[in-house]
Amino acid sequence: MNSDLIHTNFKLNGISFSRDSLISHLKQNKEYLNFLISWFDEKDYIVAKTSGSTGPPKFIRLKKSDMISSAKLTANYFKLTTNSKVINCLPIDYIAGKMMLVRSLVNGWDLSLFPISSEPIKEISLNYDFIALTPMQLEKSLHNINNIKTVIVGGNYVNEELKAKVLKLKANVYETYGMTETITHVAVKCLSRNENKFSALPGVNFIEIEGCLAIEASHLSIDTITTNDVVTMHSSEKFTWIGRKDFIINSGGVKINPEDIEKKLTKFYSNRLVISSMNDKLLGQKVVLVFEKKIPKNHEEFFIHLKQFEKPKEIFSLDKFPITNGKINRLRIHKLIHKSS
Repeated sequence: MNSDLIHTNFKLNGISFSRDSLISHLKQNKEYLNFLISWFDEKDYIVAKTSGSTGPPKFIRLKKSDMISSAKLTANYFKLTTNSKVINCLPIDYIAGKMMLVRSLVNGWDLSLFPISSEPIKEISLNYDFIALTPMQLEKSLHNINNIKTVIVGGNYVNEELKAKVLKLKANVYETYGMTETITHVAVKCLSRNENKFSALPGVNFIEIEGCLAIEASHLSIDTITTNDVVTMHSSEKFTWIGRKDFIINSGGVKINPEDIEKKLTKFYSNRLVISSMNDKLLGQKVVLVFEKKIPKNHEEFFIHLKQFEKPKEIFSLDKFPITNGKINRLRIHKLIHKSS
């Protein structure tokens, strides 16, 4: 196992490191140091924290052998060879950042650490092979993204406006589907080819259990994982994501996906907004709209393409949307508007 934890070709910012020299080099970087100590210890697992965007964050154990398998699968799928130049600009507290480091260690990549910010690559000057970004980071990095050959984007859905911008890029951009429990992505769709279905990575199989997506992954030593994601199944290897079961609004017997309404509204309004729900005596649940900072005076004009049952019954505003791990925390917003009503 120890020889699998760090490849002899691994580099950080172009410099080769052994296990001990890497730990010494990063001793001032507390987050990286803590992870590396855990990665190289005698335990066969590391502890990871889930994002907390759809419920309370929790800590789970992930086998190092599974993380190694996931890292190799990513390298093979995206044809990334030893000495590939890659960037990490995601926090190592969560699985996406952890796995960018692990992939580099395991596959012998040359890893560069860029700022963890909304514009992480604004100072980029060289060409790179691979990066992982959130949709917000991608949106703010479009002017520099062609310096990178392959881009994966995850952590939240990619809106239609951003998808249209991606089609004009030279970089190959993939939207990913995965979670902490699956050690990041188990399915991808190529936005550069305008794909609209997620396709399973090799060895991954999808089934449906009680209306939600379930995942079987041969490269991981885990049982079938049942998610809270509502999808349209096209085959055991392809699906279209609809939304999280937690957030589906049942209004008068009609099941409504908040993200669908948000996609329609963002064609008219570029700032952040969220569709949520409140209890209603007649409908069971009613659709409500939450703006960040202030409610636009012309907001009713945004509803022109909404179906009658999609139109918000109440409008709210919050000074600032709560963010967890780079994603809007819908559960927190739901609680805040209930307190204010």
